[in-house]
This record gives sequence, C-alpha cells and structure tokens, in this order.
Amino acid sequence: MHPILRPALFPLLLFAAVAWGDGPATFPLVAVEDGDTITIQVGQEVKRLQLSGIDAPEDVANPKLSKDMERTGLSAETLLKLGQAATDHLKGLVSENDPVSVTGDLSASDRYGRIPVQAHAGGRSLNAAMVADGYAVVLGRAALETAERQQLETLQEAAQNERRGLWGAQREAALSWSGQQPAN
Repeated sequence: MHPILRPALFPLLLFAAVAWGDGPATFPLVAVEDGDTITIQVGQEVKRLQLSGIDAPEDVANPKLSKDMERTGLSAETLLKLGQAATDHLKGLVSENDPVSVTGDLSASDRYGRIPVQAHAGGRSLNAAMVADGYAVVLGRAALETAERQQLETLQEAAQNERRGLWGAQREAALSWSGQQPAN
C-alpha cells in the first residue's frame, strides 16, 4: 500500500474493528448529553452513545420525562432535578476531549438513535460507575450477559444501602422514578 494512503485508511479500519466487535477502541469525548448518553468523535462523525444496560433520569423535557411523570406522579421539576444530578455526576467522571474506550457495534442504534456501548474512561467503566455511585439503575429489559447484570445489580444494591448519589438526599423521588424497592 502506498505510504500516503495508510493514514487516511486508519480511521476507517478503526471504525470497522469496533463496528464488528473486535474489542474496544478509543475516541475523544465530544460531550456528556445526559446521565446515560455521551457523544464521541469517530473520524469526521459525531456518534451518540448510550451507556448500555443502565438508565438515568431525564434532565430535559421530552416524551420519556412525560411518561416518567405519569408513571410516578412526580413533578417535572423533581424529575429534572434527579436528571441534572445524574448528568452532573457523569460530567465529573469524564470531560470533553478525554479519551473514551468503547466496546460495541457502532453501526447499531436504539430507538432514540443512540448506539449502546460499554464505555471506559480513566480506567473505570462509566456504565458501572453511574450505577455504583447511585446515579443510574440497571435496565431490566437490557440485553446483558448474566455476569454483567449480576455485577450491576450488586453495585446498585450497595449504592442504595449506602445511600449514595440519588439514593441519599433524594431517596424517595429516586425510588419512585426507578420503580425500585428500598434495598434495606
């Protein structure tokens, strides 16, 4: 291959390796969108990623917030406060331009146009950190490996028991939003 062509092909090969599930690849963070969604730069394209297997409260008015209000009876203000806390926490874990290692199929997206992935930054799983720190819950309907689901559920139970994150000062609202029963 001509040496001038090699650098131009690298981003395409890297994208293909991640898209086909050949392991993690690292990309710069563009932004934290909310408590379970980030954007990364892949070549010339910005990709919206959903931290797979978890759910965080909404931080902006949208159809999901309306459903959460109906389901829980909580006000938009209360739910948005939970969502903003989750978003702020994720922003504390990863910053713009930080390298984010992702594992997942970058060609697949969910119904919201996000690509479900496992994401790591600073040597820590962002998915697990959001649950362990008490700012997200394990999605019951998520397609997770048994061991991964068990790990996340254990982290969630510990966060509830230790009243970390939303399970602390905003415990009742967090329990209502999440549909969870108190761990203790």
